Amino acid sequence: MIHNVVYDEEDIDTFLELTRKIDNTESKIMKKLLSVQNRISLIANIDPQELKAIIYDLKFIKYDKKDLVVDQGDISNAIYFILSGEFSVFVGSHKVGILKARDTFGESAAIFQEKRNATVICSSEQATLLSFCIDEENMDFCAPALATLYKNLAHQINHKLEGVNKTLIQIT
Repeated sequence: MIHNVVYDEEDIDTFLELTRKIDNTESKIMKKLLSVQNRISLIANIDPQELKAIIYDLKFIKYDKKDLVVDQGDISNAIYFILSGEFSVFVGSHKVGILKARDTFGESAAIFQEKRNATVICSSEQATLLSFCIDEENMDFCAPALATLYKNLAHQINHKLEGVNKTLIQIT
């Protein structure tokens, strides 16, 4: 759901300036992201112009089997969305899970600026990730977009916790 917000003249000027900068530098990758935006639950239902203002360092990355994506303990603000393939998740030397297409990971460490709490390694022959960072510098102007993003993030974290709870119940 896109929010109806009333902006004052200063907000509109800021928006137009940001839009000009973004439109001048908009890449094929951003256009591709916008074309599939509502299939990615983390960024679904965010106004496309506001999404352009809060997303940066957008990349599509291909991985081969056994390629390292993130290492436990690293610090990074990248969030990953799996487009294809599977990835194994390790805490220490223990495999704790598998991530598949349409899963998101790295969001908690990126949002809360914490160390990565797991290692993620490509476990399929080939896989593709969408990697991006969130720019909170435009917080005042893009508050509705960030609010939607954080709401989507809360839903994803809740879904992950439900999965952990189910696993723990099966173990006991």
